[in-house]
Amino acid sequence: MRIKFLLYLLVLPLWVSAQNTISGKVIGLYDKKPIVKASIFLSNTTVGGATGEDGSYLLTNVKPGQYDMVVSAIGFETVHRTVMVNANVTIPFIELEPKTIDLKAVEVKPDPEWEQNYKLFKTEFFGEHPFAQQCKILNPEVINLTYDRKANALIGSSNDYIEFENNALGYKIKYLLLDFERNYANQRFYYQGNVLFSPMKGTPRQMKKWMKNRLEAYNGSSQHYLRSVLQRSAEAQGFKTLTLMRKPNPARPPDSLIQAKLKEFRAKRLQGSSMVMSGGDSLIYWGNKNRLSKTVEILVTKPLRVDSLLKRTDQRGIFAFGYQYIPYVIYTKKSDDGSYTNKPLNAPNNRTSLMVINDPYIFFDMNGVIINPTSIIFEGYWAKDRMAKMLPVDYDPNEADNKK
Repeated sequence: MRIKFLLYLLVLPLWVSAQNTISGKVIGLYDKKPIVKASIFLSNTTVGGATGEDGSYLLTNVKPGQYDMVVSAIGFETVHRTVMVNANVTIPFIELEPKTIDLKAVEVKPDPEWEQNYKLFKTEFFGEHPFAQQCKILNPEVINLTYDRKANALIGSSNDYIEFENNALGYKIKYLLLDFERNYANQRFYYQGNVLFSPMKGTPRQMKKWMKNRLEAYNGSSQHYLRSVLQRSAEAQGFKTLTLMRKPNPARPPDSLIQAKLKEFRAKRLQGSSMVMSGGDSLIYWGNKNRLSKTVEILVTKPLRVDSLLKRTDQRGIFAFGYQYIPYVIYTKKSDDGSYTNKPLNAPNNRTSLMVINDPYIFFDMNGVIINPTSIIFEGYWAKDRMAKMLPVDYDPNEADNKK
């Protein structure tokens, strides 16, 4: 991604709910004939449709932002197109290539551990929020799961769209899971895929409950935070951004030295040898060193001016956010829920999220969607967000309802 920064920061626009359209035509790559009933949707939104008899399509109610447009049809390879929407967009043609048919016989063997892995998958995929109890997968047979015992990791994908209902938020969701990994050794969690949200129809009472739950899921989320930063209203909307400095613990020797010493003195103990230091048994000494935190953290409680961390880029609608330390984001409208357990003593007693930025900048659009997600690791509250709380990126908390 080649993105340049403007030399100065212009006044940033408010996040707006202007509606635009995307139109075009889907044809075959070789015969140039229109493809009928091709599926077209903007990933992670409620916007989708299909082509007509002439291969044309029209997507409506598209809010400004950058989207991954997914185009698929039976017998053809799926195509992804990155689309930046600031006004009505016309794409003359999208060409689909026919799939190559593989006639090799495939021997399918039942996996005796699939049920156990599936239970783990549902816990990790939906999360531990109460909303997760109201999520139901309708076609679990499309999910591929393996447990890597050596790496202590659950790995998965799907060979078709996972269809499930979120009865807490009122969405039917189709999710093509491209990559899933929950590593229990290093606590890494990662998943990606293409997803389409379809609002469910319900009674007035159900709709009221869904609107309330959607707002609860949105308030205090990373999407809410980034939108509020763009609007220059982060503090007014309940966010304070502090500075967390995380440095190597000077009292802890390098891991390589600790492990070498532990190995040495364990061997000596097994051989009946005894080596005593002035501070006590050597094995105990190095065991204590091993239990020391690898880092020390210093929290600066003076709030940051987050607009000073924000830059425009040369791509309209794309913004950059960067900081040399760790932005320590608290949501003052909610008390601490225990998501971040290693809090400094001087930390406020509010819901806390950390933004560990690995690259110079994260890039995000007007919808508050990060477009280079590998550049950041969330810790604390945002790190626990899963599919049970996920909203479409075009969710507008100011709308009376989300029906299209």
